[in-house]
Amino acid sequence: MRVYILRFQSDARLQGAFDRVIASPHVASCMVESAQARIRFLAPAAAADALVHEIYLEGGLVWCSRHDVATELEQALVAPEDARSA
Repeated sequence: MRVYILRFQSDARLQGAFDRVIASPHVASCMVESAQARIRFLAPAAAADALVHEIYLEGGLVWCSRHDVATELEQALVAPEDARSA
């Protein structure tokens, strides 16, 4: 999973991006911070990357941050010995 934080130049761009994010079936969670013109959302990495690329092409995106977040299942698949001892 990947967490994205997107900041926009205007409320109109923020609203358009929010509509796109909230309509995505891949987005697990989404939060809008209208005072800062930011959207935070959580989605699988490939779907999140594609969604942000589409939003970028529409214009108005001034800053983007992304961070991978490992789920418990992903952690177990990467380090099964550690997951069993926890």
